This record gives sequence, structure tokens and C-alpha cells, in this order.
Amino acid sequence: MTTRTKILAAVAALGLLVIALSRGEEPSAQRRALEDDPMATYVPPGGTLVETDSQNEGSSLGKPVFARTTRMFEIAAGSGARALEDARAAATSAGWVVEAPSTAFLDVLVADKRVPSGRIALGVTVFRDSQILPDDVTPPALQVSLRHVGP
Repeated sequence: MTTRTKILAAVAALGLLVIALSRGEEPSAQRRALEDDPMATYVPPGGTLVETDSQNEGSSLGKPVFARTTRMFEIAAGSGARALEDARAAATSAGWVVEAPSTAFLDVLVADKRVPSGRIALGVTVFRDSQILPDDVTPPALQVSLRHVGP
């Protein structure tokens, strides 16, 4: 192994350690702003929570890392389009400004919102392919992701 490879491996390991350690912290103000939003606790009709993850803001390898929270649900077969429309209605009801649906990404909803701590972004995605899902998750799945993106 070359010296350069060793250095790159050490830097990558350090970055992963920073991210892993930041997950055990108490929620920051930015992360609490996300967790207080109704979409952070949204459950699609008939959905089963299969994965959840949160992270405070910080930095990794000198780059900013935004506070975020993500939840994934298994949903009933054939319900992807309906689940996305239900999420769109819930987001609109919670005060999110939802972007027009994309013709290129039919299974994605994107929105943003201003809160006292800054701007937050919402992404809702329907996954229909098991190859991009965790091993124990059966498609279709719906992921709700909120990110704090700045002042």
C-alpha cells in the first residue's frame, strides 16, 4: 500500500468517525427544528416504519454537513403513486412550498420551508427497486427526508 493510499484511507476513516460520533449527540437546534416539523413524524397510510436516521449539523473533512432526519417506510404493493400524493397533501398542509412535479423524476417530491432557524428542505421518494433499498426492506418503500440547509 502506498503512502498516499494510507493517507486517503486514514482521512476517510476519520470522516466516518466524525459522522458516527455526531449521531450520538443531543439534538442540535437545527435538528430539533427538523424534528418539530409535522413531516418528520409523517406516516404514509398503511406504511410500516423500517428505518430512521438523524444527524446534527457539523463538518466532515472541512466540508459542512447539514442537520438531517430521514425515515423510510415499506408501503403496499402498487401504492407508490398514491403514497406520493398523500405525502404531497400532508406537506402542503404543514406549510411546505412544494415544487411542481418533475417529468424526469416521477417518484420524487421536493419542497422547502422557512423556519425560525433558517431554511429546511424536504424530499420524499418512492423506491420501487430492491437493489437500492436496505436488504431487509421490500419495495415499494417511501422515504421522507428533511435537511436544514442554512440561514
